[in-house]
Amino acid sequence: MAKTRSDHLLYSLEELVPYDFEKFKFKLQNTSLEKEHSRIPRGQLQTAKPVKLATLLVTHYGEEDAVRLTLQVLRAINQHLLAEELNSAIETNHSCQEG
Repeated sequence: MAKTRSDHLLYSLEELVPYDFEKFKFKLQNTSLEKEHSRIPRGQLQTAKPVKLATLLVTHYGEEDAVRLTLQVLRAINQHLLAEELNSAIETNHSCQEG
């Protein structure tokens, strides 16, 4: 079974060491997409582990925007390699689904 955007998103969050995961959540509180989305409540973010955070992101933003926001935050916390891996996985997955 092909991996979904949510699967790739979760993988990226699980790859972050605890300190970087906390930085990710902090930066996420202060980052938004161009569209009018409500932010994930701070109380839910603070206690979220990777699986819960991935669920919150997809629930609040939808899969596509959740991935875009995750890429934006990963780059903001200098996780460029992980952002590139996520971006490549999403593009590869998208190409396979079209073909």
